[in-house]
Amino acid sequence: MSLAAWIPVYDITYTQPGIFMAGLAVLVFLWTYIRTARSYRKAASARLERLQHTLGLYCRAAGMLDEEPGTQASGEPEPESESLSIVLQQCKAAPLITTELIETIDMYLRERDTSRHVQLQRTLGREISRRIREQASIIRSLDNPGWGIGLWKLVRPALPFATLAFILSFCLQLYQAFQERHIPLLSWTSAELWMRFVSCLAAVVFFYLAVMTSRNDSPRYAYRILALTISAAALGHFAGLAAAPYIVAVQFILFLSGFGINKKRSRRDRPYPGSVDLLEDSKKTEHTQEAGKTSIDAVSKKTDRV
Repeated sequence: MSLAAWIPVYDITYTQPGIFMAGLAVLVFLWTYIRTARSYRKAASARLERLQHTLGLYCRAAGMLDEEPGTQASGEPEPESESLSIVLQQCKAAPLITTELIETIDMYLRERDTSRHVQLQRTLGREISRRIREQASIIRSLDNPGWGIGLWKLVRPALPFATLAFILSFCLQLYQAFQERHIPLLSWTSAELWMRFVSCLAAVVFFYLAVMTSRNDSPRYAYRILALTISAAALGHFAGLAAAPYIVAVQFILFLSGFGINKKRSRRDRPYPGSVDLLEDSKKTEHTQEAGKTSIDAVSKKTDRV
């Protein structure tokens, strides 16, 4: 039997519009795949450059801090080379500087005692270790990825085209539903079709955002789980068109719950003994207490006079 006998007569690929659409789809897929792959590699390289620049400043400052003799036993700071202050100021302008390190550097530059010196060394050491681990992870994913990471790097650039294909298919499904069933626009069935379309569209968009997000901090993980939950809720449409209002309601409630996911301050970002926030709060408290005592004394004096 010839190959033509296995192909249906009315196959869309054997018409000129079908061939044109298939070729256009292939071109769009190749363009989005190559562009996405290049953008992710460029983003990883840019992140690696920022890490190297930040680590260069951190390591230079850490080396100069190790060479510093510290402070005298009396608490008075010894004469310090001007270059260390310049390097610390440069660290404050590093691309990946954290709030904790900025506060620690500011306190050291103001007070420059032994405790601040040790505290800055420890904070700087933690930041260097964390950035080195991140740098090693990026280099490993670029140069020598494992089986899972390598497979994910091949599949991930195809997701934008898949997202576009799903959106077009949902649009086509909605159009065919109105054309084939002759459903009036002002009817409950029409509303259910539109709700199903909006729900499926939101599911695809949230899934795309959850999967394509590259940041790995804790708030992003929470948003990813929430986005994947919203996407998974759309699977309920297999139960039928009547489930569309309930699915949309569930997705909307989940979406609103995302505003309650606030970024909590980590232990490193919280005020620690000797931080600027605690010093300012203590000064405000002392000032308030002194003002209260002054007012009480004034009232007591007036009472004595009376």
